[in-house]
Amino acid sequence: MSAQAGDLASSMAFDASYTSDFFSNRRGGLERGERHLADLTVSATLDMEELWNVRGLTLFVSGQSNDGGGFSDRFVGDSFAVSNIDAPTASRFLEVGAKWGFGEDGEHGLRVGLLDLNAEFDVSDPRALYINSVFGIGQDLSQTGENGPSIFPTTALGVSLNLQVAPQWHWLNAAFDGVAGDPNHPKSTTVQLHRHDGLLLISELQRLTEGRVEKLAFGVWGYTQAAAHLTAEGSAHNHGWYVSADSRLGALDEVRPWRTSLRIGQAEEVVSDHDWSVIAALNYDVSRPIGREQSFGVAAAWIKTSSALRESAEDVDDYETAVELTWRAAVTDWLTLQPDVQYIIHPGSQRSLRNAVVVGLRFDIIAPTFSW
Repeated sequence: MSAQAGDLASSMAFDASYTSDFFSNRRGGLERGERHLADLTVSATLDMEELWNVRGLTLFVSGQSNDGGGFSDRFVGDSFAVSNIDAPTASRFLEVGAKWGFGEDGEHGLRVGLLDLNAEFDVSDPRALYINSVFGIGQDLSQTGENGPSIFPTTALGVSLNLQVAPQWHWLNAAFDGVAGDPNHPKSTTVQLHRHDGLLLISELQRLTEGRVEKLAFGVWGYTQAAAHLTAEGSAHNHGWYVSADSRLGALDEVRPWRTSLRIGQAEEVVSDHDWSVIAALNYDVSRPIGREQSFGVAAAWIKTSSALRESAEDVDDYETAVELTWRAAVTDWLTLQPDVQYIIHPGSQRSLRNAVVVGLRFDIIAPTFSW
């Protein structure tokens, strides 16, 4: 019996991190004000190959506890979210399921359960530096669905398949419940399947290399259930696409601290508040002078207001833009600090709102992976 317990313990691993943001809207937007936001993330995995000799199978679970949400809604009025941990105060599961790596070297992957779409799709390493949520997943996709797509803070049941179709090429496909969680109970993890929910289908083709262009991706997505028109009677199926490229600048045989990211995406105009988005980022990664990793970056995101929204609402501008300047520095092996400045042009695409200036500070505490 003790041997069985030892086998179980050795196959388990735990991770935890704590992220804290303090943001202050200094000018423009809805009104001046500040707020503290917090996110505690805990995750665990169980290696079934180690435990029961089931090759490539891993069980996983992750949960988050958030506090202080509503900064953008209360003070800025933007369409994105100044902080990517801005969520209603609650504790909830983010992912619960199983993943199976198969193939000769485990080069293919299957995941099933409560899944975060943005864990695999529309992912960019350079854009992950930034705090504004618009740089994590494009607005054209994140705005969709009755309760958003299956992303933080509310996820849905789904299944995803990652196939390596060539040495540098991966083809990802997934299907998710078309309505994530329960729109009437946003603070709880809810799984409910109804025929009228439909599905969110998404496919992404990736090319991953160690060359100048580190990642090239093209994705398409669509909902099987139609959504109501913004301006007229009737409905339409929301669908769209995105293309992105992450690159390093400089000769291949040199240290290349400069990184860039460019993304363009589009959604169905008649059912979307914003139908086009463009994101660009420029990062500089360095480990000097204190010997620890540091990253400097400037990024901008432009989203076009759809003609349907302009026709259905007053005081709506043609576009909205977020510009972010940030510096992320590892202070110790477990603590990272990140001063941040953001400039929001036409918050919420509202002409009546002045451009907003937001300043903030993030600190991350990351606990080492714990396993027996």
